[in-house]
Amino acid sequence: MTRRIVSATTLALLGCLLAAGFLGAQPRPEAIDPEAELVVAMPDDTQNMDPRLGMGSVRSTYIRQVFESLVDTDPQGRPVPGLAVSWKPVGDTTWEWALRPGVRFHNGEAFNADTVLFNLDRMFKKNLDKWNIKDVPTAGFDKTYPFVSRWEKVNDLTVRIHTTEPAPTLWDFIGREPLVPKDYTIKNGIDGLNERPVGTGPWRLVEWKRKDSMRLERWDGYWGAKTQARRLRFQVIPEAAARLAALRAGQVAVVDSVPPLDASVLARDGAIKVASSPQKLICRLYLNGRPKEAFDSGGKDGLFADVRVRQALALAVNQDAIVKKLFHGYAQPNASPVSTVSIGYAAQEAYPYDPKRAQALLAEAGWKDTNGDGILDKGGEMLALQLLFPAKHYGQGFDETTPAVAEMLKAIGVKVDIKPVDFATLLQTVTKGTLPWNGGFTACRTSNNLDADDYVRDWASVTLINWAPFPPELAELYKATRRELDPKKRLALLADLQKKVRDWAPVIPLYQEIKIYALSPRVVGFQALSELHMDFRPVGLRK
Repeated sequence: MTRRIVSATTLALLGCLLAAGFLGAQPRPEAIDPEAELVVAMPDDTQNMDPRLGMGSVRSTYIRQVFESLVDTDPQGRPVPGLAVSWKPVGDTTWEWALRPGVRFHNGEAFNADTVLFNLDRMFKKNLDKWNIKDVPTAGFDKTYPFVSRWEKVNDLTVRIHTTEPAPTLWDFIGREPLVPKDYTIKNGIDGLNERPVGTGPWRLVEWKRKDSMRLERWDGYWGAKTQARRLRFQVIPEAAARLAALRAGQVAVVDSVPPLDASVLARDGAIKVASSPQKLICRLYLNGRPKEAFDSGGKDGLFADVRVRQALALAVNQDAIVKKLFHGYAQPNASPVSTVSIGYAAQEAYPYDPKRAQALLAEAGWKDTNGDGILDKGGEMLALQLLFPAKHYGQGFDETTPAVAEMLKAIGVKVDIKPVDFATLLQTVTKGTLPWNGGFTACRTSNNLDADDYVRDWASVTLINWAPFPPELAELYKATRRELDPKKRLALLADLQKKVRDWAPVIPLYQEIKIYALSPRVVGFQALSELHMDFRPVGLRK
C-alpha cells in the first residue's frame, strides 16, 4: 500500500515538474523580433528588377523577393505550387494551369489568367504593339522555345498553353519565370516596372539606391505565410573583407559570397555560423567558335571553331588545383554541361590535366611556334585570346580563377590578354554579338529552371551564351531529348547528350560553385539553397 502511495505521489510531482518546464523536455520556441530589419551584405547590386531583362546569380536574390512564379521550390529544390496551385498535360501538346485564387500585386491589382497571358506575350515577344510596351534587349522565348504556339484563357483562374510538338518540360521553363502585373506595366512602361517594381511576393520595394542598397518591407497582403522580419535590406559591400567586418560589428546579419578561405576560418568561430550548398552555378571559359555570319565578326569566323582547339584548352586547365587551392574544397569539378543539382544530371568523366596532350592537339590543328617566341601561330595569325573578365561580380574565388586559367593557357602557347570589365558591359557585348573573333569571356552559367534542359539548350540557338552552335547531329539529339515524353527514355537521351557535349567541348568548364554564407548567431530559419536566390520568408532575428 505504501509503495503504491509513494509511486502516485512521485508521478504527481513529476507531472508538476514537466508542466513547469524544469526537465526541459520541450524547448521553448525562440523569441523572434517581429519588427526586426534583416540586413544582408551583398557583393553587388542588381542591374535590373524586371525579370525579362535577365536573372543571374546576384540578380535572382533581389528579383525573387518581389516577384513570384507559377512554380515555386521547396528548400530541397523540388517543385511546389506557387502562383499556380496545379499544372498538368492535357494531351501531348497542351498544358493546363490552375491559378491560385485571391492573389494581388503590391498595388492591389489582381493576379489572374489575364496576368499570365500578358506575361506570355512578353516572354514570346507577341502583341507588344497591342499593349503599347517596348521590347527588351534579351533573347525571347520565341527563339529558345519556338514550338510554343499559342496560349488561351479558359476562365479567370485557368490557362492553357499549346505547343506544336510534345514539350515535357514546359511546366519548368514557363513555370519558373517570375510574373509581373499587366495593368501596372502597361501604365508605367517597362522602365517604370524596372525602377519601381510591383510583384506578388512576400516583400514590397520601399527604396532602391543604385549600387548602394535596396530596402523592402513585409507585404501584409501576401497570400502565403508572413515573413518573420518586418524589413529587409540588401546592402552592397563589394569587398568580402568589408562584408565580414560588418557582420562582426553587428551591422549586417547575413553575408553573401563568403570567400572559401574565410569560410574555413569562420567555421571554427563559435560567434558566427556558416551555411553552404552546391548551387546551379557552373563557371566556364566561353570561346568564340561562331561562324562569321552569327556575330559582328569583321568577316572572320570565330578563332575557336575547331573542336580540337577547344579540347586542348580544356586539357590545359587544372580543375583539381582550382578547387583545392583557390576554393579550399568549396567548389567541385563538373565536366557535364548540367549542374549536379538539376533534374536529369548525368555525371561525366572529368577532363584530365594533360598539357602535353593539349599541345599535341593544337599541333594537329595546325598551330605551331614557328618563330620561337613561345606563342603558337598558323597562317600568320597568333593563337591569341582576348579574354573579357567581369571582376567583382561573382566573388573572390572567381576573380582569382580567371588569371590562374590565363597562366595555364599561356603555358601551352596561347597568348592571353585579360580585359577586366563590369558585368553590365559584358552583358552588352555578348547580347549585341560584338565579342572579337578571337575573343572569349569567363562567366558563370546559372539557371532559374529545375530541369537539365535549361543547360543543354545553350547551343541550340544563337543567344548571348551560345558561341559554339550545335553541329547537326547534336542538334537532332537535343531535339529528341526535348520531345521525349517517357521519363526513363528521356533521362537516357539526356545522359547521352551530356556525354557528347562533354566530348565536343563548346566551353571550358572551370568549376561548379558551392555557395557560402556567414550568419549572425541571432539569425534563425536560414537555409542555403541549391537555387540561385536566398529565401528570406522563414528567416528571423532573435530578440
